[in-house]
Amino acid sequence: MVAIYARQSIERPDSVSIDAQMDQCRKFSGEDYKEYSDVGYSGKNTNRPQYEQMIEDIKSGKITSVISYRLDRISRNIIDFANLLELLEKHHVTYLSATEQFDTSTPIGRAMIYIVMVFAQLERETIAGRIADNYKFRCTQGLFMGGNTPFGYDSERISLDGKKISILTPNEQAETLQRTLKLFTSNHSIFSICRTLNQEGILTSKGSSWVNNSIKRVLRNISPCCADENLYHYLIAKGYQVVNPLEDFDGKHGMCLFFKQKNRNQQTEVSQQIAVVGMHRPLISSEQFIHAQSILDKRNPVRSKRSSRTFLAGLVKCKECGYSFGLKYTSKNGSDYCYYHCRGRETRGICQNSMYIPAQELESGILKLCMKHLKNIRSYESKKEKKATYGDHIESLRAQIQNLISNVGKGNSVVDDLLTQKITLLQSQINEYAKNERIHNYRQALDSKTTDGLKQQLKNFDQLSMAQKASVIRGMVKRIFVDMNGNLEIQYHF
Repeated sequence: MVAIYARQSIERPDSVSIDAQMDQCRKFSGEDYKEYSDVGYSGKNTNRPQYEQMIEDIKSGKITSVISYRLDRISRNIIDFANLLELLEKHHVTYLSATEQFDTSTPIGRAMIYIVMVFAQLERETIAGRIADNYKFRCTQGLFMGGNTPFGYDSERISLDGKKISILTPNEQAETLQRTLKLFTSNHSIFSICRTLNQEGILTSKGSSWVNNSIKRVLRNISPCCADENLYHYLIAKGYQVVNPLEDFDGKHGMCLFFKQKNRNQQTEVSQQIAVVGMHRPLISSEQFIHAQSILDKRNPVRSKRSSRTFLAGLVKCKECGYSFGLKYTSKNGSDYCYYHCRGRETRGICQNSMYIPAQELESGILKLCMKHLKNIRSYESKKEKKATYGDHIESLRAQIQNLISNVGKGNSVVDDLLTQKITLLQSQINEYAKNERIHNYRQALDSKTTDGLKQQLKNFDQLSMAQKASVIRGMVKRIFVDMNGNLEIQYHF
């Protein structure tokens, strides 16, 4: 059976539609074929449902040939495409591009495919760079760039210089926003504000009840704040990248803040966030906003996420579901007990790991394993000769690999397989040398934290402060996993 694969990341006038791609490929497929299509997925990786289904069908022997409209419909990443070609060859599946002439059975044909893929990846990366640059440029214009609309505003499309743009316009929630700021800056607690709004039946912009975090998001949002001279000096003092000069802070517009987060869970450093005078009307004064930030900072000072109660905070994970293995405190017969447990099970109900490990038992077990690891490292080092030519060995092996790569494609497929096996073997040797070199480099860079120093710190662990304990453990341990039987698996940095 022939597999026809089509992909379209976004639908636009100059792009080839899925139907058009399929129609072109059917001309080469015969009557026995199966269609796979991914709409809205980029070619930068293989995380595409229909593509993954096609791969499974290839592995199960259902597919004899793969056809796509162009090479870049399959992938725009040369490594992913190379892996696909290797898979196709392994399962004796041929590949055909409906609009490009390639013969994967010959060395020159395979070489041409790789050359085309290099340029496909270059095109993808170039486009991504242009999009990022354009986004940053549009941000500096004070436009609303999409995403969640700030509370108190709606997004409205208007024409400006012949182009459609989005701006923020106040809505019926604006009064609630102003009232919230007024209550908070009048010494009302966040909890009392939540209770008042919920009792009055006032909902968030998403139509849900108010909780503490939703109030905090409203209070922290700079969009409704009046852009005046007072705010300008506040932003400069805080370290934001302020795009506009002081004269643009005329008190008639609100603010925009871009690049606030790297991802859903990690906030960008203030120095990397870009503050721009917006085109929308402000709803609160700069005095109100700055006062609210001052109160929030005092009530909720920025703290390290590492708990002051344990040196393992953030390190322990459930091996079954991947969620954290966190602390739980209980009281029984007038005594307090502390356990580690799976939060994926406790708070989300998605895990079967029912282990409750006493905190002291888990922490002492980890300390023993760390001591054992240091002992093994020291024993390993004592058997090694003095640090010599790891770098020279690695360079020599890399030169051999490069020489072998230059000969790939010059012989038949059997020769290519042998060369590939040899390259894989040499790469594993490089990895081993690199591992040994990292151990040597780590020991040299440790200074006061040599393996002996770490061993001494672990022996005197009870005398260290919680911050010192966390520093010692985090210097050694990357991650700790707990399975359903309470067994520990530690990933070390060295």
